Amino acid sequence: MEKVNIFSPFKTNDWHQNPAGIVKIIQRYTGVCETHHLQTDDGYILTMFQIPRRNPKGVILLQHPIFFDSRIWVSQYNNSIAFLFWNAGYEVWLGNTRGNFFSKKHSNLSSTDPAFWNFTFHEMGYYDNHATIEYIKRNTSQSKIIFVGYSMGGTSGFVYASTRPEDASRSVKVIITMAAVTHLSRGTSFSKYIVPPFFFLQRNLKFVDAYFTVLRYDSWYLRLVRSLFAAFPCRKCIIYANGLISGWTPDELDPDLVDELMQVFGSEVPLKMFDHYNQIYISGGEFRMYDYGERENVHLYGTKKPPWYPLEDIKVPIFLMYGQNDSFICPKDNEYLYGLLPRNSAYGKLSVEGFNHADFGFGRHRIEKVYKQILTVLENFEE
Repeated sequence: MEKVNIFSPFKTNDWHQNPAGIVKIIQRYTGVCETHHLQTDDGYILTMFQIPRRNPKGVILLQHPIFFDSRIWVSQYNNSIAFLFWNAGYEVWLGNTRGNFFSKKHSNLSSTDPAFWNFTFHEMGYYDNHATIEYIKRNTSQSKIIFVGYSMGGTSGFVYASTRPEDASRSVKVIITMAAVTHLSRGTSFSKYIVPPFFFLQRNLKFVDAYFTVLRYDSWYLRLVRSLFAAFPCRKCIIYANGLISGWTPDELDPDLVDELMQVFGSEVPLKMFDHYNQIYISGGEFRMYDYGERENVHLYGTKKPPWYPLEDIKVPIFLMYGQNDSFICPKDNEYLYGLLPRNSAYGKLSVEGFNHADFGFGRHRIEKVYKQILTVLENFEE
């Protein structure tokens, strides 16, 4: 595996600080990359990276998980998922949802304004995915695209497909999700002991509300963590930290990719995003829109409780992939999700043996167990 030394744990590195960094990496392995900017209906300005191809088999949009941005798709050098799909004959677009480093602009808000961060995965699905997909269609010869979402990227995919079913049916050929986070009713990870107390504080202590985002890439605490993980044997700790949160698969996390994982981890997320996921968790796994409280819910939704996401309205074929050892979003949750899909949309599912939540991005066997399986699904797909 050919490597480019772009990781510096002690400071914000050029790979993240300079948007040209990702362009250089893509150009190094494909020879071509284009940068695009678009605006959503509610004013957020998003950045996408395109890896063009003449006469492609299809056009794939990759939508990143929480705490990451589009760099995750090209962080593994020539074995990166974006390059594997491109080498297989597909044109690839790398999405960036609102709030991450590449999509931190708005038509009339600054990222220092609390109002800028008033969103969750709902707005990412309803506004960002819609604007991104329509933009890609306008700039390619494809009438429909392929949507691949990982974790939160899968969540936003379900939001888009259920709240804009006609648009999705008209614009998307198939949605493939990896470890999509929706119901969260049977999670067994250590995070379930941390998240509820955190949100009790966040909702009851005003000084906590002042910090309306977490995990900014150049924050002091992430710089410290990257510095610790850069030194042996602290680097070994990531395997245990990952297992504690994502599921115990100690032999699966690729040790060659520890530096790469740490260098792309850290994408600013609003507390409201966490709160939305927490609402799903404490409700017993109800995949509903954001709960603002009874009075505001009546004003916004017309009901005291927020509406369920109408999964029964989805008209796009859905293919689910999930890990058998994923303790964050358990296999039973994905099975339950699959059972809620309309018969015509439940295209298929694959339970990946020995995988936890993070292994879809950084597991030793991610290529043969996940990426090649996605290519097989696409080759066999009949609209």
